[in-house]
Amino acid sequence: MRNIADEVFSFAGFNKEWCNRLRLVVDELFMNAVKYGSTEDKSVIRVIILYNEKEVEFKIEDDGTGGRKTSVEDLKALINKNASNNDLTRTSGRGLALITSLWTDKLEVQTSSFGGIAVSFTKTIEKIPPPPPKLVQTAIEMPAPTSSGPTEKEEPKGPAFTVVISGEVSQLGIDKLVLPVEEQIKALPAGATLVLDFKEIDYINSTFIGHMASWYNDVKKRGGKIVLLNTNDQIKDVLDLVGLKHVVAIQS
Repeated sequence: MRNIADEVFSFAGFNKEWCNRLRLVVDELFMNAVKYGSTEDKSVIRVIILYNEKEVEFKIEDDGTGGRKTSVEDLKALINKNASNNDLTRTSGRGLALITSLWTDKLEVQTSSFGGIAVSFTKTIEKIPPPPPKLVQTAIEMPAPTSSGPTEKEEPKGPAFTVVISGEVSQLGIDKLVLPVEEQIKALPAGATLVLDFKEIDYINSTFIGHMASWYNDVKKRGGKIVLLNTNDQIKDVLDLVGLKHVVAIQS
């Protein structure tokens, strides 16, 4: 689905930066329809793509047979609630208010034509790079300021441990992808540096971001830090959006 979205936005005339961001919106909508609105091996998720010389519309419909029963009214209320909570780590689970407000022109929630929920977004075709991401709140525990002002940051003095991130960033595959990192964090000695190597993946979504915020907090409590290697421009863009770029070290 991500590949199809990327081809559509590119064909419509969006540049690479916009394609990357809108692909993330499609991914969030599609993965939520899979997880919450459908039944594995039984359901069909319908994707409708409409475009002309001015705009593109993506609509994703589920059949409403998933384990979490959500009405159109409930989902609209949830989106409105999340609009006032600018925390991208909460977007997984139908909390799409932040990324849609930043990157799309209109979001609509309706009853789908076959019993579930249909969520669609519209975006005017942009041929210039998107504006720089806005720094927003994340689920990261930041140190409280002191009355004496800022102090020199103490660098961890422990050993470094590297984990290569590999696997599928999908609803079904992400648990296996994050497990090696979480196992390594459990074994980290105090003051150690956790190096995450992204050479084998080129994409992350809000579910993965939520895990990264948790990893940062866990490593920080042990007196350590996180360093990222081999992050492409799309990954850096998402890290910048949620503020993680400002608290973890990203090496070329």
